[in-house]
Amino acid sequence: MALIKCAGFDYLTPLAPSSALASLGFTNAAMLPGQGRAGGGAAKLGQINLPSRLGTFYCGFAILNPSGVTINFNDSTKGTNFSLKFSTAGAITCTPQYSSNPVSSPPMAVIPGAVWQFIEVYGVIAATGGAVTVRVNETVVLSLVSANTASSTTTVSTGVDQLDFGSFGSATVDDFYICDNSGASLNNFLGNTRVPAQTPNGVGSSTQWTPTGSASFNWQLASNPYMDDSSYVSCSTASDIDLYTLSPVANAPQIMAVQSIVVARQDDSGQRQVKSVIQSGSTQATGAVVNTNATYAGHTDIFTTDPNTGSGWTYGAVNALQVGVELVA
Repeated sequence: MALIKCAGFDYLTPLAPSSALASLGFTNAAMLPGQGRAGGGAAKLGQINLPSRLGTFYCGFAILNPSGVTINFNDSTKGTNFSLKFSTAGAITCTPQYSSNPVSSPPMAVIPGAVWQFIEVYGVIAATGGAVTVRVNETVVLSLVSANTASSTTTVSTGVDQLDFGSFGSATVDDFYICDNSGASLNNFLGNTRVPAQTPNGVGSSTQWTPTGSASFNWQLASNPYMDDSSYVSCSTASDIDLYTLSPVANAPQIMAVQSIVVARQDDSGQRQVKSVIQSGSTQATGAVVNTNATYAGHTDIFTTDPNTGSGWTYGAVNALQVGVELVA
């Protein structure tokens, strides 16, 4: 897989518990509904934690008024590999942690402005032959080559698994993505992208879980922004599936991938497992099987092709998609 993680923060609210946010990879985070660059959500972030350590990566994110912000590209076990600092004069400086050769862009008038900028970073983490390229709104502004970009405390870092945006509240971020360089697609800069959320808005083709709460339908209960026991669907029968139709994506964009998100916990003494389910047409595809525990935790899966066609997603297919969850055991 080339697309490793993406987030638009539209589906998260300040009501979501910090434990659920942390399980989705966001720590020291505050959700900002209605403050994103397209009217959806955004987030003030401390860190974005990745599901794996990437030796080579392409990432992008929208950031609001980054002047004065420093972003560290970390190995969470070994420290900072390199950092990007946005000066008040509008320049970006890339500083490898174990090198005396920082590289800066020319000052850019757009950076100090209180408007959204889309930043993209290509990184290769290596003690020799490391590289960093930075783009602002799809224009290359900085390039570092043949450098030591690896944190070298006791042993040399092999990659990045955390983006550290500094102290809590120092950066407002939207529409994040990160890719490795594997696979036949989504293995390069994706450009100025958006990650909108489609939330449940109707009954799908399978309603096999049990509703708990004041709402009338399972899809309403599954949309609980508190991510707590005030409203939920539950199941004790393996292979039962709950599916929901989704709110539409507007303006017929090009679709690069679909990400499903399931937030679940168990109240059984024995181990329970769930997996996400998507249905396109009459064809279903499922995500990874995950173990649940007593605390609500989020689980994401990325689908880069339409299971109904085996090809890339179309706007129509995404807007007809159903998404839900299956109890595995």
